[in-house]
Amino acid sequence: MSALLPTIELRAENLAQRFNRRLVWQNVSLEVRSSEILGITGDNGSGKTTLLRALCGLLTPTSGKVTFTVEGKALETDAIIRHLGFVAPYLTVYEEFTPLEHCAIIAKMHGAVLETALANELLAQFRLYERRNDEIRGFSSGMKQRVKYVLALLFRAPLLVLDEPMTNLDEAGTTAVEALIRNHQERGGACIIATNDARDLALCTKRLAVTDYLPA
Repeated sequence: MSALLPTIELRAENLAQRFNRRLVWQNVSLEVRSSEILGITGDNGSGKTTLLRALCGLLTPTSGKVTFTVEGKALETDAIIRHLGFVAPYLTVYEEFTPLEHCAIIAKMHGAVLETALANELLAQFRLYERRNDEIRGFSSGMKQRVKYVLALLFRAPLLVLDEPMTNLDEAGTTAVEALIRNHQERGGACIIATNDARDLALCTKRLAVTDYLPA
C-alpha cells in the first residue's frame, strides 16, 4: 500500500442542483488535486451528500460542469466512478457473503481479478481478518462500516470520497480511518470528506461550506 498513486484533479464549475422546484445549492466551484483533502461542511439537510454525488458522477447536476483528470487525461463521466473509492454509512453491503467473497464480487464488477494479498492486508488493517470467512450478516454496524472501507480501497483509487467517515466506528476504527487518510495523502492521493466533525476537519487541507452556496 506504499506505491504512489496517479496524479488527479477534480474541478467543479458553477454547479447547481434542483429537485423539482427546490434549489438545493448554486454557483458551487471547487478543485481538488493530488495530496489535497477537501472538507465539505454544512448543516443537516444543506446538501453535502448531494454535492458529493454530483462530484462523483453519481448524480447529474442541474447546471455546471465537473471535470476529472487522471495523469492529465480527462475522463468521461461514467468512468469517474472507477477511479474513486466511496464510503458512506447509507451504502449497503451484501450481508449473505463473507468479506472475502464480497471483495471477489466487487472485483468481478470492476472486470478485475481480486488481489487476495491486498484484500487480506486491508482486512487486517481494519481488524476484520479473523472474520474474513464469516457472513457479514452477523457483523455489528461498525464492522460493516469497516467492510465498506476495505471495498473502497481494493483498487488503489486515487480519490477517496467519504461521507461522515467516522459514523458507527469505535475509537480503534476511527484511528484506522485517520491513518488510512494520512497514508493516502502521503502516496499522492486526494480525498473529499463531507463532515462537521472537528476530528475529520483537522485532517483537511481546505474546506468548503455548502451553506455559502444556498439560494437566497
